[in-house]
Amino acid sequence: MDQYLIELIDRMNDTSDMPLPQGVSSSKSISFIALREAEKIQDARYVPQLIDFINIEKDLKKRHRAYFTLAHIAKNTDNETAMVFLISRVDKEKDKYVLSALLEGIADLKKPAGTNLTPLITATKNKAWDVRQSAIKSLAHSAEKTAETALLEVIHTSKNEYDLIYANMALSSSGTPESLPSLVKLLEHKRQDVSGTALSAILKLGDASYLPLFLEQLEKGKNKFTALYGVIKHGGEAVVPNLVHRVRQLVAKQRAIEAMNTAGQTEIMVALEFLVQYAAGNQEIRKLYELLTGKKSALLWDREKQWLQKFQQHFK
Repeated sequence: MDQYLIELIDRMNDTSDMPLPQGVSSSKSISFIALREAEKIQDARYVPQLIDFINIEKDLKKRHRAYFTLAHIAKNTDNETAMVFLISRVDKEKDKYVLSALLEGIADLKKPAGTNLTPLITATKNKAWDVRQSAIKSLAHSAEKTAETALLEVIHTSKNEYDLIYANMALSSSGTPESLPSLVKLLEHKRQDVSGTALSAILKLGDASYLPLFLEQLEKGKNKFTALYGVIKHGGEAVVPNLVHRVRQLVAKQRAIEAMNTAGQTEIMVALEFLVQYAAGNQEIRKLYELLTGKKSALLWDREKQWLQKFQQHFK
């Protein structure tokens, strides 16, 4: 195998600098830097070398890091040979920590129709919770129908909330509209993380016929931020009153937590980005703007005030 890969795997396993001196971030460690380096590799020429290495390597730690590297190369280059090989190794690894990590790596890979997912599906029944839940995650991004079938079986049979959460998340990328009835049932689950991931999956898989459901969830549900996205996705000018009402609810009192999406937007900012499209000549939206910049200004987060300042011309 290429000397670079041999040295990289050794560096990923290197703990000679641990523990680090007080005040030094773990991001400065040899292993951390090597792991981040491996995540960025895009050279598919390394795939056959890593496959040959894994097939003969007896050292568990070295195999573990080779899996990590191969999975990231597979993700970065969309390499089907690497993806198929990694799946084939699932029923060969017995150490639950290595097996779980291997499954986590597979989760990010695209698995086209026709891919043999049997080792992954079998692992979803593993008694070890960490292996089982990593296996559920590994069925994400699958175009092969057996993935959806296996994930629905998890939803129908498991009482473990984390099994359900990860099945919902995997269905977001591997499911079809056939999964929707099962996901809708989970909206009543007592745990918000279960109902929330179910609603997120419905957002991905559902069409405009689910607008009434999102409107209902926006008004009465436990996952209003996600419901807001559903209303925006499937609504139009007709849902302006619903969005205005939601913003007014949010500023009825001081919010305890500044909840944001991955783009750093609050629920109010997302709603306003939708409403600004219809602001011209709409008195309801104009009154909302005046409320937010006047009486309710003290209840807004700084980022919301900045957004209103930036787009003020659209509300006048």
